[in-house]
Amino acid sequence: MSLQHRDHDTAVSWINAELAELCREVGKPNASAAARSAITLAFLLRAISDTEQREFQARIDDIYKSYHAAAA
Repeated sequence: MSLQHRDHDTAVSWINAELAELCREVGKPNASAAARSAITLAFLLRAISDTEQREFQARIDDIYKSYHAAAA
């Protein structure tokens, strides 16, 4: 496995862990801060692509949509 592939796998695992934490903490102040920071850092380090960055950001939006729909 190449270093670039390993960096990508590590970044995706980290982001997924932060998204899982967001699911547990959604509704609390700054709940998405860690997930958004992980996505941004991984993108800036070129560990994930622009497409992946948008997909992860969309997952955060979906988490909040589900949260607000359930709260309504």
